[in-house]
Amino acid sequence: MMKKLLATVFGVVVLPVSAAHMECYIDSPAYDEWQPDTCYLMEYTMDYNPNNAVWRVTGMTKPVSSILWSEATAGCTTAQQFCLKPITPYQTHMGKATILYTDGTWETVQAPAFFETGF
Repeated sequence: MMKKLLATVFGVVVLPVSAAHMECYIDSPAYDEWQPDTCYLMEYTMDYNPNNAVWRVTGMTKPVSSILWSEATAGCTTAQQFCLKPITPYQTHMGKATILYTDGTWETVQAPAFFETGF
């Protein structure tokens, strides 16, 4: 009886974690690294020029039908798992993607991108 009770308790407590997530980086002359769930950059260019932000969806465990990009990433192709868009400094740019799986399920992931220039 105790084993059955423990199995029931642990079965309820251990929930699956969402597999997919979004990573991003802001393209700069420095070494760029993917950052999970958000990306921030401080560059000391003393200008107000835009930089490219790159978002990607990773960690899918099922076959993907398409990806619908929205907000700052709107207009990116539905056939790719990454999106590149120029962004301006001192504003938060939300990258958002709805992943449509071939089995009819879907999930949404997002990551904000923000950078400063010292200007």
